[in-house]
Amino acid sequence: MSFRNRCVGVGMIGFASYLALVSAARAQDTQDLDAYKLRVTAVWWFSTPTGSFTGKDNSGTFSINRDFGFGDYSTFSGTLDWRFKRKHHLLFGFSPVTSSRRVMLSRSVEFQGNTYDVGTQATADIKTLSFSPGYQYDIIRRNSIVLSIATQCYLMRTSATIDGTVMVNGNSQAKRSKGTFFGPLPIFGPRVRWYPGHNKRVAMDGSIQGMSFFGYGNFVTARGTGNILLSEHWRLNLGYLMATRLRIDTGTNEIGVRLTQKGPVAGFEVSW
Repeated sequence: MSFRNRCVGVGMIGFASYLALVSAARAQDTQDLDAYKLRVTAVWWFSTPTGSFTGKDNSGTFSINRDFGFGDYSTFSGTLDWRFKRKHHLLFGFSPVTSSRRVMLSRSVEFQGNTYDVGTQATADIKTLSFSPGYQYDIIRRNSIVLSIATQCYLMRTSATIDGTVMVNGNSQAKRSKGTFFGPLPIFGPRVRWYPGHNKRVAMDGSIQGMSFFGYGNFVTARGTGNILLSEHWRLNLGYLMATRLRIDTGTNEIGVRLTQKGPVAGFEVSW
């Protein structure tokens, strides 16, 4: 074989090797690390609530921290994500929150037309239940990062109840003051999922969604978590959740709400 033919042969082998490496790199680059059809997330949530409730038509206000000393409490939340096409998702969230405190009031509290005087033994119950169906579209879907826009409608019921003794015509009577807000709260905003090591071992998630209702109020929810691969389908979730920041102005037929619930979360994510 001539020197020229040997050079051509070596060149062809080198070019073929180069094409194989490029093809392998492209295949790796186009691999979808976030491939799934159905994903369920369930987390334990250690919430720290702050805020206040105002009775209908401004009939008294009480603070859940100053008046009743609400502290941390445990609850949970769950989400379902059905990725029915490559960039299209249907979402559903569920979150119940219930907490109660019994104290001796250090100041007079008025709510829903009833006044509870200083020294009264009173119990406050705060309950929030939300369902949040929605839709998500992936604007960018690469092998190691997904950037999406999600819109959801929070069907939220929030209630506040005070049980205690009030004075009526000089006589003490057991009274209950209860107010409830229920309404659909539409929100939208970005979500991102990033695999920093370009593999499935660790993923970072973040989202923020909200909506201003102009003079009526506003609603914001946000979270950030780190996810660690445990097996083919299971991941460990650790992070921080600002589940809700809700402000609804009081009206003639509904209570006013200023309520923020936030805290660390830990749980699991399962994907198929």
